[in-house]
Amino acid sequence: MRALLAASTIAFALAPPPAWARVTPEQGRAPRPPSRLQAPRLWTEQTGAFSIERPDGDRWSFRGDARGPDGERLPLVARAPEAGAQLIVQSADGIASLRQLARLLADHLQGEEGVHVEEVNRLPARGGEAYGFAFSVSDEARGRVAVVRTGEHVALVIASWPMGASPLVAEDVEGMIGSLGPPPNALPPGVF
Repeated sequence: MRALLAASTIAFALAPPPAWARVTPEQGRAPRPPSRLQAPRLWTEQTGAFSIERPDGDRWSFRGDARGPDGERLPLVARAPEAGAQLIVQSADGIASLRQLARLLADHLQGEEGVHVEEVNRLPARGGEAYGFAFSVSDEARGRVAVVRTGEHVALVIASWPMGASPLVAEDVEGMIGSLGPPPNALPPGVF
């Protein structure tokens, strides 16, 4: 069941993002850029299942109330409209083996026409245990799938972007996956 739900979310992630209106800032004095000494900009999922660091700048918008193609709740849909990129985080609670789920998803995706899947490997993530793989769809898109432990929960991350997107998009995706973990103060100090 989880694999089918994940497969429908992967199909959703590969679909082109809807057109979003662009909001232009007011004219006048520009706000002061944030200090490098400030804490990272963490976005926390509304039920407290995970938090993830927002990339610098305003390339990405985060939404926590989206629905997938089958009506399932998607805890996070992050989009970079100008780049045509999106990153979806879905709950994968109840999974016994993160590595096994990543391999199952890689095998399923490899069976799709025109899709090339790289080897499943361990990933660095703030939450601890994480496995994932990169993929490409013909000469159209690239992507990344990751299964990440976020404290007491497990998150499934599916990201995709057009083949010609800036390398900064892939860096943003890797950074977001690496920052995925439990919300601040959710675990006793020193656990991670």
